[in-house]
Amino acid sequence: MDSEKILCGVPRVYYGAYGGITPFPICLKSVSDYLGDKLDYTYAIVASGCAFRLAWDTTEWNGGNVDIMLANSDPEAPFRNGVTALGRTFKMLWREAVGINPGTGKRDDFIAFVKEQIDAGKPVISLGPIGPPEAGIITGYRDGGETLLGWSFFQWDNDEKYFETGKWWDEGDFWGVMSLGDIVAPRFGTKQIVANAIATLAGRQEGKYAKGIAAYDAWKNALRNAEEKAFEAIPGWGQSLAIMCQGDATDCLIDGRKNAHMFFQGCAEENPGQRLYAAIAEQFGSVATVIHTKIYDVLGGYERGPAQEQALKLPENREKICACIDEMKAADEKALAFMKALLAEI
Repeated sequence: MDSEKILCGVPRVYYGAYGGITPFPICLKSVSDYLGDKLDYTYAIVASGCAFRLAWDTTEWNGGNVDIMLANSDPEAPFRNGVTALGRTFKMLWREAVGINPGTGKRDDFIAFVKEQIDAGKPVISLGPIGPPEAGIITGYRDGGETLLGWSFFQWDNDEKYFETGKWWDEGDFWGVMSLGDIVAPRFGTKQIVANAIATLAGRQEGKYAKGIAAYDAWKNALRNAEEKAFEAIPGWGQSLAIMCQGDATDCLIDGRKNAHMFFQGCAEENPGQRLYAAIAEQFGSVATVIHTKIYDVLGGYERGPAQEQALKLPENREKICACIDEMKAADEKALAFMKALLAEI
């Protein structure tokens, strides 16, 4: 068996690729396109359910609020939905120490998984190994799998973000690997996408996280009760937890709800007799509009620099943002009600 195999031509992934900022659907499109099954980013983020997510830690300012593994009760659900939505078989191996559907998940299992997929000509979507356990792509291996190569969103010293590492098990956070298997079924239709969207957007508390509609009130409470330490710069990051969580939440909604709007607007154009598609699109679109025209105005832009930090510190500005949060929550609530009605009709 070859000790080295590298797949060339796998499209590079980075923030802003395909007009998106959510790593997993960006990776999903890259790998799917490489395999010759062209994929639209809007479909990828909507079908995976990532477009409908929002989560907020009710116990602390948590920079991991926007992790897509929080979107559903099952951390694996967005990955599984994203792959099976394409009609492909799905297999995932989690690192044993992570404690999520652990299986075996030891080092040798990871090597075997990666080699099997790469040898079959299929890039591997991974959580890590460079940076935090966000999605990236393994495009090859050397030294019998001891060295891994691929694309990361987080290789700060390399503008291209292409990595080659033999320290993938011991350094960074390498949580899991997943495969895009053979196509065995049609892609998800609108009915299945809507059902998954309802499950993701529904308000609930799971552990310390408020999710879906419920996350809006948790976000608002955090802003109103923010202590001074929330605005202290994180060493090495140059921004505070408050502006990080605030910015992550609006980025999550901009990317998700904008693409949800585009998806349902497309459905409305293809099905002019079904009024609910346009109604859903309008509500999701209004969430993105509130951020663009109101929240960014309060903070002085979408950036997370000194000006935005100072603006967020002011209680009166946080109260204005809370009013915007109420407005976005109301729009998502209407979208959720319309989706439930639509599911009963299609």
